[in-house]
Amino acid sequence: MSPPSLDFVSLRAAYASGSADPLGIADSVLQAIAARGDDGVWIYRVPENEVRQQARTLAALPESLRSTLPLFGLPFSVKDCIDIAGLPTTAACPGYRYIAEQTNLTVRKALDAGAILIGKTNMDQFATGVVGVRTPYGVARNPFDPAYIPGGSSSGAAVSVSAGLCSFAFGTDTGGSGRVPASYNNVVGLKPTLGAFSRKDMVNASRSFDTVSVYALTAPDALAVFRQCSAVDPHDPYSRPVPPDAATRPATGPLRIAIPSAGTLEFYGNDAAAALFAEGVAALESEGHQLTEIDFDVFAATGRMMFEDAWLAERYAAVGGFIEQNPHSVDEIVRQVILGSARFSAAEAFDSVHKLKENVQAIRAALAGTDLLVVPTVGTVYTIDAVRADPLATNATNGRYTNFVNMSDMAAVAVPNGFLPSGIPMGVSFVGPAFSETLLAETAAAFHRARVGTLGATGTRHPDLLPA
Repeated sequence: MSPPSLDFVSLRAAYASGSADPLGIADSVLQAIAARGDDGVWIYRVPENEVRQQARTLAALPESLRSTLPLFGLPFSVKDCIDIAGLPTTAACPGYRYIAEQTNLTVRKALDAGAILIGKTNMDQFATGVVGVRTPYGVARNPFDPAYIPGGSSSGAAVSVSAGLCSFAFGTDTGGSGRVPASYNNVVGLKPTLGAFSRKDMVNASRSFDTVSVYALTAPDALAVFRQCSAVDPHDPYSRPVPPDAATRPATGPLRIAIPSAGTLEFYGNDAAAALFAEGVAALESEGHQLTEIDFDVFAATGRMMFEDAWLAERYAAVGGFIEQNPHSVDEIVRQVILGSARFSAAEAFDSVHKLKENVQAIRAALAGTDLLVVPTVGTVYTIDAVRADPLATNATNGRYTNFVNMSDMAAVAVPNGFLPSGIPMGVSFVGPAFSETLLAETAAAFHRARVGTLGATGTRHPDLLPA
């Protein structure tokens, strides 16, 4: 008998029926990882005997205790800029490697809820980029076509879910790193409200905009992880509580959905991508939602601030000193981007702060009277060769529809929308105000079921589409 799908519904049903147990799932995951060989997904793997021991401990629990663990027996991975006590953290820079003393609170809550840690995943070095190729550990292999990028910076995390190696994964998202790889891998990426997940015990790229993110095979799975792992961290000055009544409105009935106007949409010459997004919009209209076109220019301009003005200097504040002292241990493009930000003055930084406030006000005005915004997750897709030939421009275009979310204190859920003629998936993102995760995830879930029937690259049918 083949192992069950790793989506939460299927795996929980298999555990409940006795047709699967945590040790068997751990063994099947380890076999799948071995079968993929050197796929660039992992920077550090938990030793197999320790993975099996985690599973044995869970399998030995009586049902009365299993039922108290919301993530019981679900294998997961963690991006290698997030700390786990006793394990190495590299942020994809071997020279930066250290052994973590503490476990990030978000990860700790997943472990405490019964999830099985498989390992730490590859990424764009220091989370600088959304392409997934800026790493000395090899490019995480896109399971749909290895010639294409996996997206970044959380490349390995997304692939670990898409390839059927994990039920969920923690990435990070500063300007799209938790959503762009979701599009390239036909999975869901949840970028939570800033502060809902702890930003302590991790290598921050930009403390103002960083968050741990969640990859999963379905939107309900991602939302379940968010609900389990969000918590106030008293040691994180940016932490804030999720309001008890946050986003309790169910995603039923017609919503008022904003979309970028035709004149402000950009697909960089990819007509198939434009057509796919139009199909997604038509699907939303057919469900009865009220769509309103808005001018996207201020959203795009806000997103450009992340890499084109003084906000970039926050990345220098995070790791610039290390790069100055160890220039040859850092990826050339990463070094160029981060060290280049040292040119900005304090006065320019304050100008950027004020400009961002103005833009956020304009964004809120543009969305007034709507429930959420839908955008393409990316405007086009790139091969590895195309990114290496023009690394800065391709990175910038892949962030057009994502960067503004973090800078505007919004939440987002990236979800599959379909496939290009090349076979590469593309998605859309549902974006809403802070603490709108429930509304976004429920709306995204209905869209996912209607648009794409398979999970990741596994070929497994969406559990909601299987016969009862």
